[in-house]
Formats: sequence, C-alpha cells, structure tokens
Amino acid sequence: MGPRQHLTWALATAVFIGLITAIAKATGQAYVLFPELGALAWVIFTDPKGPWATSPRRLMLTPFLTALLGVAITRSLPYGPLSLGLDVVGCLLIIRGLRSPIVPAISAGVLPLALGIHDWAYPVSILVGTGGLALLSQWRARRLAPAPPASSPNAEDSPTALDRIESSFAMTPTVPLRRWAGALAVFLALGLVFVKVWDSPLVLFPPLLVIAYDMLALPHHSPWLGRGGAMMVVGTGAAWAGYGLVAAFGVVPWAAFLAVLITLGLLHLARLTCPPCLGLALLPFVITLPNAAYPWQALTGMACLVAVVSTTEAWFPRSGARELSS
Repeated sequence: MGPRQHLTWALATAVFIGLITAIAKATGQAYVLFPELGALAWVIFTDPKGPWATSPRRLMLTPFLTALLGVAITRSLPYGPLSLGLDVVGCLLIIRGLRSPIVPAISAGVLPLALGIHDWAYPVSILVGTGGLALLSQWRARRLAPAPPASSPNAEDSPTALDRIESSFAMTPTVPLRRWAGALAVFLALGLVFVKVWDSPLVLFPPLLVIAYDMLALPHHSPWLGRGGAMMVVGTGAAWAGYGLVAAFGVVPWAAFLAVLITLGLLHLARLTCPPCLGLALLPFVITLPNAAYPWQALTGMACLVAVVSTTEAWFPRSGARELSS
C-alpha cells in the first residue's frame, strides 16, 4: 500500500469511528463504539475483497453472539479464572461453530467481564456498530471497488500482512491443540496474577485476547509474531493517546478520530501490522472512569503475552519459526 492509499484509508477509518462515536454519544449507548471496530474498519477498508469484508452476515452475527455470552457470564459469575476461561472458550466455540473469520469477536465477549457490563443492551449496541460497518463495506465493494490492476510478475503475487491476518483467522490452528491451548491457559493464569497486583481486569484488556490467539494458535501466519517489542511500544503509545484524549477532551467524535490517526501513524512508523492496537486507543472511550494506570496495565498484559510466546517458541520450536524480538 502506497503512502497516499495509506493516508486515504486511515482518514476513512478515522471518519467512520468519529461517526460511530457521534452516534454513541447521541443515543446514550456508549458501546455502539465497540473498541474492535477500529481494527475491523481498517482491515475491511484496506482489503475490500478479504474474508472480513466479504462476510457481512458473520461480521454482524459473530460479535453479537459473543457479546450475548459475555453479558450472560458477567451477570452470573464474578470476574476470575472460571468466568474468564468460560468466556474465552465459549467465544472460540461460537467462532468455530459459525466458521467465522471474525476472531475480533473474542473482544466483544470479554469486554463485559473486563468492564462489568450487565446490560442486555450491550449486544444490540455491538450489532449497530458492526452492522453499519457491514453495510458500508458492501456499499464500497459494489460502488467504489477499483478496476482490477494489470497483471505483472510482482503484482498481488505475495500475500500482504493484512491478507495473512484475515486468512489465518479463517483457518484451523496451525499447531497442536494441547500446545496452543496450554500456552493460552498459562498466559491467562499469569495475566490474572497481575490483574490482582493492579486490581484491574484491564491488564487482560479484550483486544489482547485476539492478539494472543493469533500468536499462540496461528504462529505461522501471525504478522506480529517476532515483533513483540514493537507491539508493546506501539500498543502502549496507543493506550496513552486514547487515555490522554479522553482525559483532556472527553468522549467526543474528533478525539476518537485523532486516536485512530495517531495509532495508525505509530503502526506505520514502526512498520508493524497489528490492527488490534486500535482497540487499545479506543478502549478509554468506553471505560467509565479511565485513569493514567491504564496504559501501564496494558503494557503489563502485553509483556506477559510476549513472555509466554517467547517461552513457547523456545520450548517447542517450529520449522521456519521466527524468534520473538523487537
């Protein structure tokens, strides 16, 4: 993607999130601004023929169902190992049962636990936001899709990082179940220790579960595996940007607009493809009382994940595996 295209779709993503923020503010339904909408919008806008853009029904249905599950568990159980484990496993079963590529729906299911959401309006709010994105993606695919480029030896021959994200999410895990599920369990257990230390579930912020699944279950296709240091730097910067904008100006559309642009700018500067970092920037917009501990809590969670992934890669090396480094 050239610089001009990158800027165009960065602005389009920021405008979309700004409009969603305006709707959330006007209706009083804060969770219309589902934090993972930023990642979904960015990937769909930049890859209109990819699995996410061409699966509008599952784009709406998958997060809606995982959100229902998340609210049901939050209303029934306190935050802890049992509720978090049931939530994550339930979300993965929903995604697998629907044969859905929309793995960011994990975040929709975990958000109620992380923020203590008991309101059944939350899943409907999720549906409004994802439904708007689905309609917009279909309109763009039909009306604004560019003409197919002339074939050339180098054009479209190798998959982009965004292609790998979407296609890998549609795949079955590329490592044995015992390995990735065990590593995921170890990560959640370690994260829960630091949840106690910080006294905040935001150590295991919802987009981190999406990142963790990709790195642990789909390591052959994860574009951010091998970029742990960069991911922590960009993710922490995105968290500070989102928190700073909300603390200074409140939940307003132009602040969400800037949060998206800043995060995409950081990703571009780091040459990192990690759309879930957008969720880190947008999460403060749905936290009731965000505070300056949030970016450090997020950094702690990312460090736990990088440590578990590094250890897993060292103990169970794969052929052609990349060493996790910055």
